[in-house]
Amino acid sequence: MNEHREESELFLSRLFAKSYRVIKALNSHYLAEMGYHDFKIGHIMVMMNLREEGITAAEISKKVHVSKQAISKLVHELAEKGFLMNLKHPEDLRATLIQTTLAGEQFLAALNDCRLKVDQELSQVIGTEKLDQIRSAMESMLLHYESKAYLDSEGESFANSKL
Repeated sequence: MNEHREESELFLSRLFAKSYRVIKALNSHYLAEMGYHDFKIGHIMVMMNLREEGITAAEISKKVHVSKQAISKLVHELAEKGFLMNLKHPEDLRATLIQTTLAGEQFLAALNDCRLKVDQELSQVIGTEKLDQIRSAMESMLLHYESKAYLDSEGESFANSKL
């Protein structure tokens, strides 16, 4: 009953997981080629959710559904690397605003270049039309399911399940 499935018969959830790992590895490879080593996916989540006027760790935490403590640790690591700076919050003396440095802006530009390279590489493998169809289908699926009541308020019910 527990027969091995061929790649073409994998459950959709496994295809998503394996595809995610491929895209993550390609991004990591291209970032390393540009001199950016030792970046965690969490670092990228933080960097991608910054705002020009600054943002608090609590706001990032809500956006990415990760604990404030984990975000604070990632922010500290990025600040040590020179990609972020912490500024006093003008209205809340208990909070700090997180902003990018010049090095952080350069990293974000490099990350954008990596994403374009990944898209180009995937287009070469499956074709631009299929890649656009995948993107469109995934956007439609996410738009539909992100508003469903059976996803808890943090959107974690799927993330915590073992599919």
